Amino acid sequence: MLRALPRTRALLLLAMLGALLAWSLSLHAPPVPPAGPAQDYSDLRLYQDVAGRVAAGESYYAATTSLQRAHGFPTHPFPTVRLPTLVFAAALLGWSTLRLVLAALLAAAVVQWMRALDGIASPRERVAALGFLLAGAAMVASPALVGQHELWAGVLLASAFALRLRGNWRAAVTAAAFALAVRELALPFVLLALAFALAERRRAEAVAWGALVVLFGAAIVLHAGAVAAHVRPGDLPSQGWTALRGPGAALRDLGDVSLLTLTPPPLRYALALLPLFGWLAAPAPLARFGLPLFAGYMAMLALFAREQNFYWAIMLLPAYFIGFAFLPRLLKDLAHALLAGRRAAL
Repeated sequence: MLRALPRTRALLLLAMLGALLAWSLSLHAPPVPPAGPAQDYSDLRLYQDVAGRVAAGESYYAATTSLQRAHGFPTHPFPTVRLPTLVFAAALLGWSTLRLVLAALLAAAVVQWMRALDGIASPRERVAALGFLLAGAAMVASPALVGQHELWAGVLLASAFALRLRGNWRAAVTAAAFALAVRELALPFVLLALAFALAERRRAEAVAWGALVVLFGAAIVLHAGAVAAHVRPGDLPSQGWTALRGPGAALRDLGDVSLLTLTPPPLRYALALLPLFGWLAAPAPLARFGLPLFAGYMAMLALFAREQNFYWAIMLLPAYFIGFAFLPRLLKDLAHALLAGRRAAL
């Protein structure tokens, strides 16, 4: 608990948070990349067209690589081609039905968080957390974004987080498995959950998370082989994922993929930082898992994502915004630590 901090440490923490907030207010919007052939034909349009071809009987990998090639997208290495799960579902059910499924998954995440916060957060914090959870998931309301793989994975991981918090690790593994099947960027969540299960000596849970990692590895090998079979000489390669944009990139990306985009920079980037402060003061079961989870994803954005990969930040949402609900607790705890230390010194 932050309120138990010695006064000196509380002052130091307050100074560090103030410095981080001031730094976030100094950030500038990134330059707009020049328009190119691929930008005239969006990723979402690509997935819609691939789903149409798959529904008509064409192979997923043949359809995807031919469309990416035709519209100036890279086709190798294999991560440039999405896992086929979401497109297969769209080809089978249709995008309109998938929109209802995504809304149902968000509703399930809300229910799981209502249960997870019961008894560890105040009633006011619970209401605020659920409101901010929905705010973080605002993109679910847009029909145009139902094909955004990261949005599906983010909603599923929000459920997995809450289920794990409640001790229902079997359901958490299942939710995380679906997230991983849609977008491989869910892997850091799975690895963190595995690390916690091992550290806390929960053997059955650790075996389940470990088995998921092994199955995912096998699926990726098959996926890579299928992509390689359809790559042609002269196909465009990816520019790579070692952009090293720095920590400010994570805040810019979070601001640009959420409702915070309604606010002007650099205020947008300062607001994007505040949930992390809130997670610092969250109840211990939340903070222990949430802080390394969100810090890890922010590090991934800072180190690996290019400007064009800003949508990776959707993986943090909607759960990341729950941190807003604990900002009052942060201020109260720090004030208590400072005042208690002052009284003890008198």
